[in-house]
Amino acid sequence: MTQRALISLFFLTVACGTAPIIDAGAGMDASVRDAGTDAGADAGTDAPFDAGSDAGTDAAVWVGEGCNPERGVECDGDWSGRCAEPCSADECCSPVNAEFVCVARAADGACPAADIFFDAERIEGRYRFGWRFFESADCALDEACVDGEGWRRLLRFATWTPNVGEADLYMGDPEASTDFFTYSECHEHFHFDSYARYSLRDATGAEVASGHKQSFCLVDSFRYPEGDARGNFYTCDNQGIQRGYLDVYTDNLDCQWVDITDVPPGEYVLHVDLNYEGLLLESDYSNNSADVAITVPPDDVTRPCDAPDVRGADRNCGLERAGNYTCTPGEAIEVACSAACGFGSCTGDAFLRVCDIDRDPDCDTGFSIGDNDNSYCDMMLCGLGGDCCPRAFTTCPDSGEIVVFSGAWDPRMAHTCDVVVRPGT
Repeated sequence: MTQRALISLFFLTVACGTAPIIDAGAGMDASVRDAGTDAGADAGTDAPFDAGSDAGTDAAVWVGEGCNPERGVECDGDWSGRCAEPCSADECCSPVNAEFVCVARAADGACPAADIFFDAERIEGRYRFGWRFFESADCALDEACVDGEGWRRLLRFATWTPNVGEADLYMGDPEASTDFFTYSECHEHFHFDSYARYSLRDATGAEVASGHKQSFCLVDSFRYPEGDARGNFYTCDNQGIQRGYLDVYTDNLDCQWVDITDVPPGEYVLHVDLNYEGLLLESDYSNNSADVAITVPPDDVTRPCDAPDVRGADRNCGLERAGNYTCTPGEAIEVACSAACGFGSCTGDAFLRVCDIDRDPDCDTGFSIGDNDNSYCDMMLCGLGGDCCPRAFTTCPDSGEIVVFSGAWDPRMAHTCDVVVRPGT
């Protein structure tokens, strides 16, 4: 081995530690520039590509601009040793469509690279708010996703991150790269630590809700831009995102939110950063940050729904107050507005929500002690001609008083709900 190769090997050991993300002996190339330069001082400048006689040993002296050369995952983009046959000096061993193949280098020595970005259009008008109670042992507290125990108000949104680059965003087996991943005992799989970071900011740019670092299990959930055909070559045990696919973290997943419990109503900006430590090689880092305008509304379920596509029984807008009702604490009760059930009546496709008057008189979905969309009292589905009116079962709270709200499943449609409360049967 030449002196130059030995120096590169030394920097590889420093850069990647003892836990490379590929199998031992698989040929993880040095994530540093040519050993003849300062490896950590100028990672943002492309080094010249050297395809000399020693190129077969350590030809990958180019480092992607923006990639962290001291900790980055294959900052040169060459996964040498993973291809079936050794690549030539002017080629890289690159992950493309879930397999390693030899591909030509660019004129400056660059290998094909992934390019991920945050698709802000997927949450504009689609974010939602709600309350959730967190016990002391909740995973979200352990992972610092909320600021404290008890009831917390959350801004929920989905994160879509397509890979529009020329190579897969490849991570492989997380167990072989624990420097970059953390195993979640709660979720029972590994998360890539520095994939996304969220914060809510006011008009001055000041952070009003502490930035949350969201760890991801990187998989190629859907094609992009179609978004409806599953790829799923990569998994939580072999992580990555194929080129032309995207990873989706839906708004119902743990930690896919910002804790806004103490944020007053108003206009804000949700700021998102991807790959914020520069550990993953990309062809373009300029699209890794995005801002989305967010309106934090008062915690009032009777306010009009801002987005017309916010439908369903768990929304916190467009509801009507049916009234307060007394009951015997600890007693089972039924709350309904369904003639098919024998008490109350409704029109349209109505639902109802029941809350303890002492816990939440405004009846946010997070505080509900009972809710229902369709009663099934006639044993038929609403859409097939059955009862579309609701009946909920719950237990009378210690306060002895409940508050009931109703709404149409689609807030654009009319409904009525004449509520009756009676002991449970």
